[in-house]
Amino acid sequence: MGKPATILDIAREAGVSPSLVSFVLNGKNRVSAQTRERVLKVAALLGYQRAENQAGAPWPAARLIGVVVPDMETFAPWMQQLAHCAFGLGYTLQFASSETDPVKFCHLLRAFSGTQGLVIAEPPRGDQDCEDALRQCPIPYVIPEGERPDQTIQNLIKKI
Repeated sequence: MGKPATILDIAREAGVSPSLVSFVLNGKNRVSAQTRERVLKVAALLGYQRAENQAGAPWPAARLIGVVVPDMETFAPWMQQLAHCAFGLGYTLQFASSETDPVKFCHLLRAFSGTQGLVIAEPPRGDQDCEDALRQCPIPYVIPEGERPDQTIQNLIKKI
């Protein structure tokens, strides 16, 4: 087995500087979406893994976004597109279904409080506890209203 991929390997393959690769891998927003996607694809292809002695969580899980949907089966195609867009921008998604249950929805908001942001597809309407939980949500969130998955992710990242 060969030696692990380094930032220098990624930079060479992606045609960018090592410092730019570092910005991307550490979640700095000073990089265009197109360049970020290219660097992340090269990193994935080379099997890059953050060294154990480096600060922070292993790449890319440190940039985690929660997604709450009312029904996994109905939202599967949308979730797949959302995940593709998020990965291209250096984020990993974690999905959960509220099963249209307001109590479970509120629980999921609390469960995802450790993520960097939250995408909420069709939150329960007219439930006071859910509305209160959304108002008190400690992390940035978006509720897509007919927008494309790439717009949803970009709108959330602007809030992070």
